[in-house]
This record gives sequence, C-alpha cells and structure tokens, in this order.
Amino acid sequence: MSENVGREQRTHSARTASEHVAELIRSLIASGRVKPGDMLPSERQLLDTYDVARPTMRGALRILESDGLISVERGLRGGARVLEPDLIPLARRFGLHLQMRGANMRELFEAQAALQPTAVALAADTCTGREVEQLRIAVERCDSAATLESFLLAVADFGTSLLKASHNRVLALYGEISTALYGEVLFDFASSAGLTFENTEVFIRATTTLFSKLVDLIEAGDSAGAEELWQRELARAGSALWPEPAPLELYRSPNPKRARTTRSSVTGPNRTRNYGLAEPIHNVPTR
Repeated sequence: MSENVGREQRTHSARTASEHVAELIRSLIASGRVKPGDMLPSERQLLDTYDVARPTMRGALRILESDGLISVERGLRGGARVLEPDLIPLARRFGLHLQMRGANMRELFEAQAALQPTAVALAADTCTGREVEQLRIAVERCDSAATLESFLLAVADFGTSLLKASHNRVLALYGEISTALYGEVLFDFASSAGLTFENTEVFIRATTTLFSKLVDLIEAGDSAGAEELWQRELARAGSALWPEPAPLELYRSPNPKRARTTRSSVTGPNRTRNYGLAEPIHNVPTR
C-alpha cells in the first residue's frame, strides 16, 4: 500500500516537473527567442540548462510535441525542431465548446457581423496595396467557383482576408480560426436546406459583385462607406439565411456501419482543406 502511494507521488512529481519545464520552453517560443524552424538545444544542453533528470525533460518534450509546438526528429542529427503552431486543433476545440454550449448558426453569424464591419473600417484606413490585391484574388475565387462548396469556402476565406487587412492581430487570428468553422458549417447548412450551385447561382453572382464593391471602398480609403455597406449587407444576409435559429452541429453521433469515406478522401482541383471538424453528413458533389 505504502509503496503504491510512494510510486504515485513520484509520478505526480515528475509530471509536475515536466509541465514546469514545458512551460519555460513554451515561453521561449511565445517570446520569439526561438522561432519556427529553429532547433532547440541538444538534450544534454537542455538537461544542464533546466537542471532536471532525463525522464523529466523527455516528458516536457512530449508535452510540447502533443501541443504541436515541436517535432522530435530521430537520428544522429535529430533533436526538437520548433513548429509554427497549428490553428486547426484550436478551431476544433472552439467548435466543440460552441456546440456543447448550445450555440446556433445565427449566433455564429452575429459574431461575424459584429466584428467584420469594424475590421472593414480599419482595413480602409490601414491596408496596403498588396492586401487590396489579396482581397481582389479572394473575390476572383468567389467568382470562379464552380461548386457550392468551393464558393462557400471562398466566402469564408474572403472574410479572413478582411480581418487580416485590418492590421489588428486579434481580429486576424479570430478570422483564421473562424474560417475553419465557417466554411464547414455553411456547407452543411446549405446541403441540409437543399441548396445547390444551380439554384443559388444568381445569389452567388450578386455576392461577388458586392464583395468587389466593398474592396473598391477599402481601396479608396472610404472607411465610413465600407463599414456602412458591410453592416447593412451582413444584417440583410443574416435575416434571410436564419429567420429562425438553426442548431450548430459540427459534431454528430457517428454511424458505426458508415463507410469510412470522408470529404478529404475525394481528390481533384476543387477539393478544399479538410479541417476534420466533424464526420461528414453529406456526400460532397464533385465534378
């Protein structure tokens, strides 16, 4: 009995020490003192620097690896390489929390509608010629979309580009995370509602024209005009799409008899990123 208690205490102590060392190394990455692509010092140097035993250090590296902050490479020239943090796990957690709290589609859209007009006004004041060009490219992607899925993903990416052009890092990060959710849930909602590329093509072309007009106002530096346009259009779109709240269902109970075919298993020029947020409910149309 006492031996078991002692073993548990030692395990807890080692885990706590590993977490502490992981936090110290994480602060180096967050502060930019080590950057993505850099190698961390050798294991021997890390042991000397943090004055811990090898199991503690290896536990810390496993924590950082599970966080997606490092990749441990094997071999004579191996070691721990710092990675660019992946936002997809964060987006998954964000989506899971939203669904567990009972969030609905209208609320997700309202959050976008609350943030994007402010970002649009900031973009009109601060964006560069290159950022305007990126917005134009996003509009062209919307215009050239040949499937409903590719159009909705292009719309989500256009929203991300708007937030990035605001030069507000918090808005930009939110844009990257929300895009991983927004394109996915919009496609699922559209499929559930029976929408297709053919029966929404007029709306798609009108949306592209609207996006182009917005970029014109941003390029002209008309922050008030751009903000007013975007507030009005987002309010109109929200009331048209969701007159009643629709549940936000990123995750659904899987069918164990379901074939293991996912959206990411289909390849082709119009395939989009698979964010892994949910088991797909509908087959994706391919050309």
